[in-house]
Amino acid sequence: MKSFKLVGQGPRKVLLFPGLLGTRDAFDDMLRYADLDAFQYAIVEYRGYGHSKNEPGLFTLREVVIDAVRLVEFLGWNRLAVAGHSLGALAAQMLAVALPHRVDAIVSIAGLSAKGASADPQRQRFMQELAHSRERREALVHGATGNRYADGFARALVAVTWDNIDGDALTSYAIDASRTDIHAQVESLETPVLVLVGECDPNCSAAAARETMLRWCRLATLQVLPGVGHFPMVEAPAQTLSALEHYVAAGHAGTSDQAVSEAAIPA
Repeated sequence: MKSFKLVGQGPRKVLLFPGLLGTRDAFDDMLRYADLDAFQYAIVEYRGYGHSKNEPGLFTLREVVIDAVRLVEFLGWNRLAVAGHSLGALAAQMLAVALPHRVDAIVSIAGLSAKGASADPQRQRFMQELAHSRERREALVHGATGNRYADGFARALVAVTWDNIDGDALTSYAIDASRTDIHAQVESLETPVLVLVGECDPNCSAAAARETMLRWCRLATLQVLPGVGHFPMVEAPAQTLSALEHYVAAGHAGTSDQAVSEAAIPA
């Protein structure tokens, strides 16, 4: 990935993967509360998104992981934690599989499990409609938060990235997630996993986590965020950030000395 955002200068390194509707700015609300002397965060940006909107690619999760490995090398991070929201949590797990001796912790934020997304044909059609329909994206946000918020919430969440995401790239990542199943590889990991779920998330729920990640990961911890749906970093930013930092600071991630200012990876 040629575009990313670097926040903080601390020794504990965390690589953040946004969800399907997120650019490198997706965690800004949450990172307002970060301990930037103790942590350094790199937020990746997928091909077809944000500053990489015109970057050509296959628009698959495997390509995301390859780009993320290049980013980690570029940053000079020897040890790190990985975290991701929704689809980004699947990418984070894939990176942990790719770099098992460098990733010390995984944090799933309302994330897809290692088995990926549903391949149900109706869902696939809905995901394809997200490409060029603002209304369908807003419907996705409403459904993922249990229809708990006024229309302005979904409208604002979609509007902030509407012009910055290539619709075909978005659909490609969504469909690819339904073809991605790495639960066998995740079962073999010794990496600690924090599974953060919103109490009001109808899909990435505590029940779903117990049937998937908590069964497959020997060192998994489940934490339920009360009154929260599928967008914890927006709905409860301070609570979400605190859960992540407490988990990583408890000794689940190593440190690296190198700091790099916000930049793009050279070709």
